[in-house]
Amino acid sequence: MNRQITRAGVVRAAAFLTALVMLLTAASCGGGAETDETSDNSSSLIELKGPAIPESLKQFLVCFSDWYEMEDDGRSYYDSEKAGDGSTNILRCIVGNMPCVEWEQYPVAKYEEVWDGKRLDPKKWAKATGGCYMVFDSEDADWIAVNIFNVSQDDLDAMRRQGQKEKWFYRDKGKYYTPAGGVGDPLTEYRLSSVKTDGTKYYVTYESRFLYDEPENADYDVSYNAELAVRTIDGKDYWTLYRYSRNPAE
Repeated sequence: MNRQITRAGVVRAAAFLTALVMLLTAASCGGGAETDETSDNSSSLIELKGPAIPESLKQFLVCFSDWYEMEDDGRSYYDSEKAGDGSTNILRCIVGNMPCVEWEQYPVAKYEEVWDGKRLDPKKWAKATGGCYMVFDSEDADWIAVNIFNVSQDDLDAMRRQGQKEKWFYRDKGKYYTPAGGVGDPLTEYRLSSVKTDGTKYYVTYESRFLYDEPENADYDVSYNAELAVRTIDGKDYWTLYRYSRNPAE
């Protein structure tokens, strides 16, 4: 299977978004899906509302938001242009105990959870695994990093070195190995506040609340911003993330 982003794929993605914006604008004039023209940083954006917002967009952001910060020590931001600077490590989250993406959505093999009591080399781990670990195909994990999180090859190499140095995971014979353990439900609920597009990228603001014993009393007190696009690979469209931040950051 071709795992590289082709020029034709990028062109198809751009054409798809351009057609989508034109369609939504026409639908708005005819009383269909709601859109609003607005301005952000002096750029003309179209705001999507209601049925015009793809359900897959929220699905992607919910999975990412639930598990990204848990795997990456509570990091409240991501920037694909700085992916290898050491401040964050998206690869760690792709091959983490709870991956920040739904692997089954991509043309990759499902990772393996091993609970057979065998221990991996203790010299390669920060702590004992208790015989529970996860195995990810390294080519597949790298495909997700490059195509879904816009990681360059240089940054990918830097994240591999950091991950093995910190013993978050190790790479051997075409596989990533990482410790496994029980993880509870994050109990977080999300809602999209604003989705805008310039025909190429999507700029999303959304909120979350933590559901305690009385969900009706929980406030949406955390907000997020994300910059995404649609990328077409081998004829299929995928959400791809460029930037993400959470406020408050604490």
